[in-house]
Amino acid sequence: MTVAPADVALGAPSPSDQPGEDSGPDSAPSTPNFPAHVRRAASLRTTFRGVSVHHLSTVFLPEVLAAGLSRDSTVYEVEPVVIRPKGADWYCPSDLRLGSSYVDALEGEEHEGEATHMLSYAWFYAVGDIVDALEKFCKDSHLCPKRTYIWICSLCVNQHRVKEKEKASEVVPFE
Repeated sequence: MTVAPADVALGAPSPSDQPGEDSGPDSAPSTPNFPAHVRRAASLRTTFRGVSVHHLSTVFLPEVLAAGLSRDSTVYEVEPVVIRPKGADWYCPSDLRLGSSYVDALEGEEHEGEATHMLSYAWFYAVGDIVDALEKFCKDSHLCPKRTYIWICSLCVNQHRVKEKEKASEVVPFE
């Protein structure tokens, strides 16, 4: 597992909560009617958003445990139970369709922001080990966990779109 500085920073509520007209279950209202946090996320699409180390240890890991998984659960095991469901009822700021990445379902600078670092890891790693390593990285590097934002592919790439492409037998680019 490697944590590296991001050279260039590495990016909604339920449709019933959205203003504007709804023309179907997956339709999004016009962009101007999106809540401020969705417009903000959409404006950051030229950058990469990351999840704070603080969020990983105080929210994400407890979500994993609440789902009946453990710190030893792998990213493969956590993705369908915690990661993908987090953004299921949120609009993706990239395509304005229902279903966002985990990071796009977060609000507040203690939880998400422009990525300061990128994590290189494997999906078979235990989530507890990943969080522990990132906490240690912050401590050893004298970084504030609330302001250290990590781009992690499983949390920052829209897994809803990945599954759509896999179902259609399309190649899923790593971005």
